[in-house]
Amino acid sequence: MAQIKQDQNTLHFSGNLLIGNISETLNQLQSIRLESPLSLDFSKVDEVDTVAVSLILEIQRQLNHQQAQASQVSVIGVPDNLRSLMQLYGVDEFLLN
Repeated sequence: MAQIKQDQNTLHFSGNLLIGNISETLNQLQSIRLESPLSLDFSKVDEVDTVAVSLILEIQRQLNHQQAQASQVSVIGVPDNLRSLMQLYGVDEFLLN
């Protein structure tokens, strides 16, 4: 299961971001107040699948919905396996600043 810890405007993810545990991760996310600018730190994530890319896009969507203007989400500490998935789906240039 993945864990989310908030440190000011940075969300630190750890553990595994997989389809089998995304429900728990989304439940954790609901209790976090998203404010711009927002950074997502994946440096402590072990395993990922395509759901990790969807999670990043969902966070971006939620933040843009809450803010009066569009806000960019910074993705940092991206492990190679997540970077590969972003490249595979063609969203790496959009998600990686």
